[in-house]
Amino acid sequence: MRPLKLKISAFGPYAKVTEFDFEKLGTGGLYLITGDTGAGKTTIFDAITYALYGNPSGNNREVSMLRSKYADDSTPTEVELVFSYRDKVYTVKRNPEYERESKRGHGTTKQIADAELICPDGKRITKIKDVDNAVKDIIGIDRDQFCQIAMIAQGDFLKLLLAPTKDRMEIFRHIFKTERYQALQERLKKELGALADECDGLRKSIAQYVSGIACSEENAEHVEVERARRGDMDCEGILRLLERLIEGDTNTEKQVSVQKNSLQIELDSVKMKIAKARDVISAKQDLDKNEADTSAETENQEMLAERLEADKTKQSDIKSLREKLPK
Repeated sequence: MRPLKLKISAFGPYAKVTEFDFEKLGTGGLYLITGDTGAGKTTIFDAITYALYGNPSGNNREVSMLRSKYADDSTPTEVELVFSYRDKVYTVKRNPEYERESKRGHGTTKQIADAELICPDGKRITKIKDVDNAVKDIIGIDRDQFCQIAMIAQGDFLKLLLAPTKDRMEIFRHIFKTERYQALQERLKKELGALADECDGLRKSIAQYVSGIACSEENAEHVEVERARRGDMDCEGILRLLERLIEGDTNTEKQVSVQKNSLQIELDSVKMKIAKARDVISAKQDLDKNEADTSAETENQEMLAERLEADKTKQSDIKSLREKLPK
């Protein structure tokens, strides 16, 4: 944005209509306004900022203070700024609320605040809020940003020159509107502290888990495990160590699984042999029992045969005795 012409009326110390032709200053982009104290330098800043945004450039000046106390009641308080932006020319007019001379009768009446923006195509935008939004859309920055990058008021610059370092920092924050960055810095510092506490907690948690890492002394990684347990190894090294240990355990598990399968096969074979042996033992026991039963039966039969022979002998004897009995 480049100011081209500024016209102020009954504004600040300027009691009458005063015009400033900035086009005579050229297009260098940097202007220095100098003059005696009270000459009205800051008022020029106020007028430009007020024309654009409806508020003066300094935070210690209210809109109600803009009407010149030197102006007569018949002189209107208003500001008109012609400015260019991207090679397009705009005209903005504003007036604050103030007491003016009544056009009818005697006394004064209240002049309400008003604003108007004339666009390059001749379109007129009225109403304060609509003009505010239109100017912000055209220039792309708000009042605080405009004051931060476009101008430094005289009073703030003087305070800056005379202030000690600590106060100068505060003035810089005020001039360049960096309070938000200070607040951001404080918030980031708090977040950093919270993250540091969280990080410390994670370190303790990691140390606790690392203390649980174990392997046999015969393991090739035993020395590295002891290093990790002492805290002499960073997280990356610990992760790599765990990967190697897990890989080693996985390979060992596979080998054990193969051995287990082999032993299971052998165990199944032994179980089958035991089952067969049991069947053989059972069959032998049955055979021995049968043999014993057969032997006992044979002895019984022999004994019965002997008895039978004895009975036959007795029968023969009885028959002989009967034959000898007298008839």
